[in-house]
Amino acid sequence: MVGFGHVSPGGTRAVKSDAAPTAPSQRLPAPQLKRFTADALLAVGLPAKDAATCAELMVRADLQGADGHGIFRLPQYVRRIKAGAVNVRPKVKVAREAAGMALVDGDNGMGHVVMSFAAKTAIAKAKTAGAAWVGVARSNHAGPASLYAAMPLEHDMI
Repeated sequence: MVGFGHVSPGGTRAVKSDAAPTAPSQRLPAPQLKRFTADALLAVGLPAKDAATCAELMVRADLQGADGHGIFRLPQYVRRIKAGAVNVRPKVKVAREAAGMALVDGDNGMGHVVMSFAAKTAIAKAKTAGAAWVGVARSNHAGPASLYAAMPLEHDMI
């Protein structure tokens, strides 16, 4: 069993609109969308590995139906990075830990990178302790939590 903790601001919720889009929409194959997204993040300073991680997870969010947490957020991420609000070269690390628990310090990095690190940490700890809980501090928006909750499934964990 694996758990993650992340404190989000209260009182927010997603709202879908039935209004017509302001510009014509276009369907793109997922691999093309990943490349576009990674290129955009590379262009504003993310290292290639981190840009690829973010792009993969953002497109996966869209493919899972979490439209408001996928590439829809790309312009917001680019603006925040350009404004210096996100550390593009964070030193993500485990700040504190015990056998089945850890607290990850995201060093204000991209949320997708930080939460991926946290999920991998939780999986590794659960393999040795049987269950694990990992909290995250100093991170940014990471898309839908379902992306990270599903990662242990690839290791036959729930």
